[in-house]
Amino acid sequence: MKKIGRFFAAAVLIVFTTFTACKKDENEEIIDIITSKTWKLGLTDLNTRTNPSGNNTYYAVLECEQDDTFTFRADGTMVRTFGSKKCDGDTGTSKTINYSYNKETKELMIDGVKYSVVEENRSQLKYTLTTPATSGVSNKIYLLQ
Repeated sequence: MKKIGRFFAAAVLIVFTTFTACKKDENEEIIDIITSKTWKLGLTDLNTRTNPSGNNTYYAVLECEQDDTFTFRADGTMVRTFGSKKCDGDTGTSKTINYSYNKETKELMIDGVKYSVVEENRSQLKYTLTTPATSGVSNKIYLLQ
């Protein structure tokens, strides 16, 4: 009988540990996700189900931007490092700009422009710039992967 009790207690402990570990991943702070890696502009949406309603278009990544990287720092600055392919006017190697994130409203402010975050995980950060359109709204979708 003691063996069954110990087995049951161990099973409950394993189940409890599994569920609490999964919850921690789901509740991970976006600042930890954003600052977790160096990002590049995405060319293909990994999850179209998170797209907002309305007229959606993706930001057309220029060839000269495809090798640029974006590093968000915990101090509220983002460093864009320009790759070897340069766009017109890009003479430096990097540019540092300010950003902030409001987790209650899911608003991401980059260099004074307000975006809405619609997906954030370690694989993809998707944010939109919403503008009024003749019929509803128009969303420009930006992808960082």
